[in-house]
Amino acid sequence: MTIAFISDLHLEPVENDKTAGFFNFLNSAQNKYQQLYILGDFFEYWIGDDDNEPVNLSIQQKLKAATDSGLDIFFVHGNRDFLIGSEFEKNTGVKIIEDMTLIEIGNKSVMVAHGDSFCTDDVEYQEMKKEIRSDSWKNTFLAKPIDERIAFANNMRAESAKRSSNKPENIMDVNCDYVSQIISDHNIDYLIHGHTHRPKIHQAGNALRAVLGSWEEEGWVIEYNQEHLELKSFTL
Repeated sequence: MTIAFISDLHLEPVENDKTAGFFNFLNSAQNKYQQLYILGDFFEYWIGDDDNEPVNLSIQQKLKAATDSGLDIFFVHGNRDFLIGSEFEKNTGVKIIEDMTLIEIGNKSVMVAHGDSFCTDDVEYQEMKKEIRSDSWKNTFLAKPIDERIAFANNMRAESAKRSSNKPENIMDVNCDYVSQIISDHNIDYLIHGHTHRPKIHQAGNALRAVLGSWEEEGWVIEYNQEHLELKSFTL
């Protein structure tokens, strides 16, 4: 059984090479994989399941066709699309799972995560994340008009880019001590995540930590088959 993992596509509500590249990837995935895990930041932003942008609807239709064909697709919230909810699940057949979920593949224990939870040195980000992931914040935000939500999302993107440019690189990467603790506490064989946009497979004690890249000029996928983990890039 071949399982695929992707993250950080940052799809926008416009037709572009990334959107076309994802559609091509999804078409081939239906014949190539039994399961597909999307590990967050699938969208550049998601302001609620009631957003009816034509490209977003097209993406949902493509996902539904894939799940109807028999491909099991799982989704972990990222920092950009944590408002994806039950209507998205219903429209696509995609199953939302918790961040840092443990799955068993054969005799191996695999943790799948977006990756931002491991960036504990970025205290400012972690405090903001705690606030905007609260039920009260989400309910208040989703009650606003769509145009207001889109404006807020665009402002947040600009502020995030500004803050990131002023932070040391190591602060925005994972805390290796925390990662080691997680691997030890859960007896993990493989930890697979995105978020940092630093594609690489790391040796972490007796485990492997596989980091996905963001989809820009090329796409990234991790394939797992017969206890072999491979990080691949491909032209969009």
